[in-house]
Amino acid sequence: MSRSFARLLTGMVEGLTALKRPRRAATTRALVAEALVQRVTVPTPAGELLVECPSARALHDPQGFGQDEPETVAWIMGLPEGATLWDIGANIGLYSLLAARRGLSVLAFEPSAASFAAMARNAEINGLDDRIAAYCLAFAETTALVTLHMASSAAGHSMHSIEGHSIGARAGGVRQAVPGFSVDDFIAHFAARPPDAIKLDVDGIEPAILRGAQGTLRAHVREVLVEIDGANAAAGGNGIPEILAECGFTERALPGAGRNRLFVKG
Repeated sequence: MSRSFARLLTGMVEGLTALKRPRRAATTRALVAEALVQRVTVPTPAGELLVECPSARALHDPQGFGQDEPETVAWIMGLPEGATLWDIGANIGLYSLLAARRGLSVLAFEPSAASFAAMARNAEINGLDDRIAAYCLAFAETTALVTLHMASSAAGHSMHSIEGHSIGARAGGVRQAVPGFSVDDFIAHFAARPPDAIKLDVDGIEPAILRGAQGTLRAHVREVLVEIDGANAAAGGNGIPEILAECGFTERALPGAGRNRLFVKG
């Protein structure tokens, strides 16, 4: 019903502008599209957030906030004020916004260009661009130029993969070239502020990212919240608990946790 109604409205706009000169018609339609971009208010324990959603899929996280991942919300709210959080796989930035709103310094990483643009815009409209440093890049085990395979390039989509190891590699997928870094190399090359805590949600290559972050994990990180889902869950964690154990972390139970698991130092 929603799609049919959207097509009807689109047809109306196209019809109403059809008599304009082509350039003016295109400008008018673009202005209408900009005016209709959805901006939703999300109540959070740290205060209200504005989230601009340039695609229907981008509405997923704001509409499910507090229900889809209550453990993530509780964990972010429990981190010490002033701590540095790295949000790896930040999507349109909802959890980065929450962390920044409650006083954390945030480095947010999202390789999808459309989702990254939405994240940067959301930091701007909430006045949090001074607390969120956003980077359009991927993390992996080693540093190299890589290909991001996506089921869709629209903002808010997930299940992307680096070098085609999951859904985005199927026929019809979209490819985007991105710089890829190991966490350890990124900090060494750019003198980046190291994380006190890491939120890691990248739909499959979590083990590789952690293998490329072992120096950082040992020297700086106190807590890691990592999504273990899909193939990683089917493989009993796919080495994630073991990598973190080697770096001095133990698992701490999360009440009501689903696909996210928490590991703490000591």
